[in-house]
Amino acid sequence: MKISNIHIENFRGLKEIDLTPSQMNCVIGENNAGKSTALLAINLFLKGTKISESDYYDKSKEIFIDITFSNVNENDLNKISDEENRSRIQNIIENNTIKFRRKYKLDFTSDLLCYKKVPINIIYKTDWIANELKGKKAPEIKNFLRETYQFTQDMISSVSSQTVAKEKIEELIGNLPNDNFVYDWESLPTGFSNTVTPMFPEPIYIPAVKDFTDETKTKESTSFGKLIKILFTQIEKSPEFLEIKNSFDKLNKMLNRQLIKDADGTENILDERLPSLKSLETEIERVFQESFSQIKLELRIPNPEVKQIFNSTQILIDDGIKTTIDYKGDGVKRTLVFSILRTYVEKLNSDNQNTDYIFLFEEPELYLHPNGQRILYNVLEKLSSKDQVFVTTHSPNFFSATAKETCFIKIYKDFSSLPPCSKSKEINFVQNSSYKDAFQIICYENSTPAFFSKKVLLVEGDSDLIFLKGLSKFINDSYCFEKTNIPIVRINGKMNTKRFYEFYKHFDIEVFTLLDLDILIDGFDKLELGTESPELQILRNNLLTKLDHICEQQDISCKIKGSMISEQCKKRSWQEKYIRLKELAQKVKNQDTVSEEDLQEIDDLFEFETNNKRRETLKLPETLYLDEKIQLINRLYDLGFFVLNLGAIEAYYPAQTSGEDKPSKALNALQIIERENISYLPKITYQETEQCELSLIMNKIFS
Repeated sequence: MKISNIHIENFRGLKEIDLTPSQMNCVIGENNAGKSTALLAINLFLKGTKISESDYYDKSKEIFIDITFSNVNENDLNKISDEENRSRIQNIIENNTIKFRRKYKLDFTSDLLCYKKVPINIIYKTDWIANELKGKKAPEIKNFLRETYQFTQDMISSVSSQTVAKEKIEELIGNLPNDNFVYDWESLPTGFSNTVTPMFPEPIYIPAVKDFTDETKTKESTSFGKLIKILFTQIEKSPEFLEIKNSFDKLNKMLNRQLIKDADGTENILDERLPSLKSLETEIERVFQESFSQIKLELRIPNPEVKQIFNSTQILIDDGIKTTIDYKGDGVKRTLVFSILRTYVEKLNSDNQNTDYIFLFEEPELYLHPNGQRILYNVLEKLSSKDQVFVTTHSPNFFSATAKETCFIKIYKDFSSLPPCSKSKEINFVQNSSYKDAFQIICYENSTPAFFSKKVLLVEGDSDLIFLKGLSKFINDSYCFEKTNIPIVRINGKMNTKRFYEFYKHFDIEVFTLLDLDILIDGFDKLELGTESPELQILRNNLLTKLDHICEQQDISCKIKGSMISEQCKKRSWQEKYIRLKELAQKVKNQDTVSEEDLQEIDDLFEFETNNKRRETLKLPETLYLDEKIQLINRLYDLGFFVLNLGAIEAYYPAQTSGEDKPSKALNALQIIERENISYLPKITYQETEQCELSLIMNKIFS
């Protein structure tokens, strides 16, 4: 089974969040945002350890950690050894799903509850029944059953204890109609929670900042000890292990008396101990009986186990000085833990592990070289094929373009609440497959650092990135994309704008976009900005109408080149238009009635030709500061879409700029500016004042 939903309420900074994890889960966010708290909450749910007063967001309320397990199967149920309890759990599983709550009360202890169908009437609720029966003897119990549930004397004649009474009531509840029930949380019977927890995955929790020496000890309670235990279970399957076990049994016979049962059940003592041990016991007993003559004495030596030897395993590291791991640096210690983990992963395919684990890692990239981080991510991704993995990370190396069953969770502080609390945004690729293409492109473009930012600037290509990054310091000394953690992300063409924009927006990242002027002609509809600003379409229609009017006035024609037709033919949308054109041509040929809508559709089919005229018109000097154009650009500025009034970024280079290719030309432009100044940069009317266009863009980004 696997965790499919997590609800955390009132725990530390997590006032209330809901998560829908997958197999591999990357939790990102700023320091002190609540990432580690989310992992700790999962660990607390599974272990139920005590907490303190400081763990309550609101100290007057209880803490709830709800976890839904899906894909519950027969193997999971078989982990419950008691058949009766296994049957009771089966009754509350619906669609292979079961939901539990860890409730931390105000006394800092916890109860485990289950979400199930419970009776509406309080007299059928488990807690109420237990409280009413508490302290009652048989006569009082029978009287309670008669008065509360109208049991007849015959029905309760055999009731002699609270346990039997509860069984009678459960039988009655089982026969109630469905409309007498509602889904709610109900406490598990006393002691039952200990029976249920073996179903849960075993947590292996590796914190980020602490004395890591404790974690590298081989005690079973430490993360390292658990990993060692996982690997040593493989040794137990080997033929050599049986020989070791037999040797331990033989040693036990040499140290202790053995209790032997005959075929008829008679018990006999077999004493094959070492003569020296027998002699020592006799001598001690003789001296002891001088004071207590009637008392006998026996030496019993604990039976040695292989497990005890494994727990005292030492790992020696020789880096020129051979010592135990305790004396090495944190990087070596952490790498050792992940080396054990990697060994476990590599053995997954060859060994049939029945135990389920959940791995909770805080900042696994700590102390690791970037290449080591990528290797570790691959290990964790393989690990997630069997066990669920949660990592908190500040490293973009923990993102993969090939991620499948992956969930990205961003946890951030909401300062509008008092006290501030954490909130979350997530993308689960299993549930949100539409984001997967955008994510893969972002990974391949090495644009993942933007996940860790509050703002991001999208640009079309290398020239925009190089020139804007270098120009910023000339506009204002404090404007630095690196220092302010505002990544510039190449989207390789304006048609990718919407995909990148929506992906980053999903994580509440403020997105700015720099676009060439031709976006006003081609691809504008692909931005789908109408929902954010309905008047945009009106402003654009005004611009297109004005451009068409100028085209007609100046008799601007469009020369159709073969390359233009070839480029159009590659587009699926154009191929569909071509098929439609043939249908309309056939309609004309058949002398069928051609409507105004049909004529408009024919015009639309040659939209690329019309748009080419409009682009030519935009190059005319008289359209440089065309009122309709400036109004549209201004409104786009307000929404964070910066359309370059002069066309493309190259138009903003100093006049004498040259270069072999676009990137080198952008670099040369910056060198010229460094020797001169930026006073040459063009201005644009914005909010009824003349402002330097690129300064205006920078001011909006860095404000």
